[in-house]
Amino acid sequence: MSSTTAGQKGLEAVKNKQWAAAIPLLDKALEDSNSPKWLLARAQANQQLNNLEAALQDAELAYHTAAERGSGDSRKNMIEAQYRRATLYFRLGRYADSDCCAKWSMLLAEGRPAGENDGVEKNVDENGSYTVTYEQGVADKEGQPGKGEGGNGNALSLASGSNQKTGFEADWNRAYAWRTQTLGRLKNLPADHPGRKVNVTKIPARPEKRKAEQKPVQPVEDSDSEDEVVPAKPTAPEPGSVPDEKMKLRIDYYQSNQNVTISVFAKDLKKDELKVEFSSNSVRISPIPREAAPYVVPGSREATLTIIFGGEIVPEGSRWSATPRKIELVVQKKAPGVKWPTWGEEKIGEWDGATGVVSNIPAASSSPPAAKENIKTATAPAYPTSSKSGPKNWDKLEVGDDEEKNSDPNAFFKHLYKDATPEQQRAMMKSFIESNGTALSTDWNDVSKRKVEMIPPEGVEPKKWDP
Repeated sequence: MSSTTAGQKGLEAVKNKQWAAAIPLLDKALEDSNSPKWLLARAQANQQLNNLEAALQDAELAYHTAAERGSGDSRKNMIEAQYRRATLYFRLGRYADSDCCAKWSMLLAEGRPAGENDGVEKNVDENGSYTVTYEQGVADKEGQPGKGEGGNGNALSLASGSNQKTGFEADWNRAYAWRTQTLGRLKNLPADHPGRKVNVTKIPARPEKRKAEQKPVQPVEDSDSEDEVVPAKPTAPEPGSVPDEKMKLRIDYYQSNQNVTISVFAKDLKKDELKVEFSSNSVRISPIPREAAPYVVPGSREATLTIIFGGEIVPEGSRWSATPRKIELVVQKKAPGVKWPTWGEEKIGEWDGATGVVSNIPAASSSPPAAKENIKTATAPAYPTSSKSGPKNWDKLEVGDDEEKNSDPNAFFKHLYKDATPEQQRAMMKSFIESNGTALSTDWNDVSKRKVEMIPPEGVEPKKWDP
């Protein structure tokens, strides 16, 4: 197979997100040429396969080779190389370096000279910490291309610094959006975090040409045909290779005087296979599929989720339901009316706080001795209700009992909002509005960092309304 054919097949594999299949093809192509386009494609594939250092070397070499060629797609490739550096430094936890590279990508997209001494990396204090703020980054639109009147990015308009079209408007917007994400992360870092330090230069040191690593790869037919590339099956990580923090799931909750409702989000849940076991202060759920650990199988440590509640519950008064994407737990508070400060804590595997292993968790249908005694002495069942007065015994309800007939149907939400902290109120407003009224969270640390997705009830298909 010629290097040109291998390069074209490699580009196609990257376009189709066939990352593992793309690597050997691009390795073959780059044996004969340092094409910036091929280097950037291999950098993207390596980034997706978490080979971050190799990806960074490819992006830096692509910048140099594009600058040396100085024609055709050179500026486009240099813009892409700086943007790729920005995403890689972010993944490496070097957030200040990431923002610098994103800014350089924007300046190139504006048509600024590649060799210009813009001083981006010099925005540091006496300790070497980056000083550009999130607010400054959001407001940094002065050079945005395409905002002037007419023009097509000719040399005169670029030299004059006017906001004419450069042909790289989309690249500028992409880098600008990346800066907001990076500076948002920087905003919440401790002052002494190493990610605040600037260690990057506009023109990177030229790396040596990297030799292809000798790893088993997907066999590729030695021909010049344009047959579809079959992706190699990625190797699953070894158990224990993914840190627990990266495996943890997204969890939302809200509470009333009687209950706490906890939503656990995961993909490809199988309700018929789920085992949910409540105890007085925790719940154990398995098997749980985890995107961060594709090797998880039922019975493995990673397939078990333990939630340590923020307060004590009544196991026999608690219940659960599940859809393919969510498990909902409705747990009954042992102390009605007491507000939990948080839903609790997620643990991977089985846990009891002392030995690290949950032991003797009663099944959902069983009850501790005291609870069993209460069940025996109860004269009639009490059912869940949204009433302020708690569960009702409907067998004893008198006909004239119209306590809730004239009550406000939104009273519960008003009460919940009124008693919440300002941070919880912001979380409630954001989650309720962004999810179109299908989710309600009081965890600002969670919802402030993402858009809350709409979660319709099971069996309901959301449809966009066009007025």
